[in-house]
Amino acid sequence: MRRCLLTLMLLVSFISLLSAQNIRNNITLELTGGASPFAYKTNFGDRKGLAGTSAAIKYHYNLDWNWSIGLGAEIKMYQSSVRFDSFSDSYQTSANSLISGGADIMTFSYNYKNLEERQRALYVNLPIYAQYRFDSGVYLRLGAKVGVPIKSGSEIYFEQLTTKGYFSYENITYDNLPQHGFGTYYDTEVDKEYDMRVNASICAEVGWTWDWSEQYILYLGVHGEYGLCNLYKQKLLAPQLQYENGEFNYTPIWGANIQSNAGRVPITGDRVGSFAIGLVVRYSFGF
Repeated sequence: MRRCLLTLMLLVSFISLLSAQNIRNNITLELTGGASPFAYKTNFGDRKGLAGTSAAIKYHYNLDWNWSIGLGAEIKMYQSSVRFDSFSDSYQTSANSLISGGADIMTFSYNYKNLEERQRALYVNLPIYAQYRFDSGVYLRLGAKVGVPIKSGSEIYFEQLTTKGYFSYENITYDNLPQHGFGTYYDTEVDKEYDMRVNASICAEVGWTWDWSEQYILYLGVHGEYGLCNLYKQKLLAPQLQYENGEFNYTPIWGANIQSNAGRVPITGDRVGSFAIGLVVRYSFGF
């Protein structure tokens, strides 16, 4: 009886060892953190890249101990901001006269103190990749991903905004009629939503692995990503603050222009890209 039990235990151990040495399939859970800003040029103001994060679930198949390939799904946040200590602009527009009520040409001017716009976008990325794992435990991963935007927009904040309206026909400048959009406003925050485009990017990663067993592996690495697409389609450029008969319509910085000595010029360049760099932690379950 003891011999039978011993033989059975040895057989089970051998089968388990053989199975562990032939693990091909892996499910991984992944978290990343670091910088994931939008990449764009600013002609005015100070641009700043902000931190972002992502979470992913992936499947990879081991071709052998060194090589593996995989795919997955990832949700990732990209964000940047642009800030202006002072921002002034003026332009002519059609508005209803406050005296006659009829349409008239008005010169609308506005000035901000401490204006900031923060751009954010949440993407669902679909990555594919190939990985090579060295005998030392160091690994190298190269791949590409396609990203689909699910939510995007800007958060606009200003410390102070002063607006004025000059009607040439009346030769009057209005600056203290807040009910008509002329006056001084303080500490205001506005959310503005807009659509962004599908993204494609290339990515690379290098790091180390710790084998807790054949089935369970911990990854710690550094990753980088570079977007290949223009994510925001500029329509007809408009002033950052549009006056509409007492109401304000805020134009995202990416689609806004401003008066300069050369006429009205864009505030930013016409391309909005993305990139990311940071740390990645991954836990792999083999089966």
